[in-house]
Amino acid sequence: MLLRGAAFLALGLALAACSEDFTETRPPDHDGTRSLTQAELRWCMFNDIRIEAARPDMRGAKQGQVQAFNTAVADWNKGCRRYRYSRSDRDTVQGQVNARRAQLEAEGKAQFAVREAG
Repeated sequence: MLLRGAAFLALGLALAACSEDFTETRPPDHDGTRSLTQAELRWCMFNDIRIEAARPDMRGAKQGQVQAFNTAVADWNKGCRRYRYSRSDRDTVQGQVNARRAQLEAEGKAQFAVREAG
């Protein structure tokens, strides 16, 4: 009985160690001379998908929505326009983008969606 409990504990710890990290951290404004952390790269790549998904909806958007969208684009440009990263970090984050693309696109559309007065 004790051995079985230890085996389950070890399995739980191994699964926790293998769980994917989806932490996003907005990079500070920079001049492109520093490398982004994986969390910063994730913020850039995830938000690129979100912004591009929402872009077509901005044609008929209200002024406040357009301003919020433009602020998001400006924030992305400040932290992500020129950046360096490790190939392994990029490969990891690209895999996460591929697996979550539909969710990221839905988040982008929802972020700038028209809110009905109610």
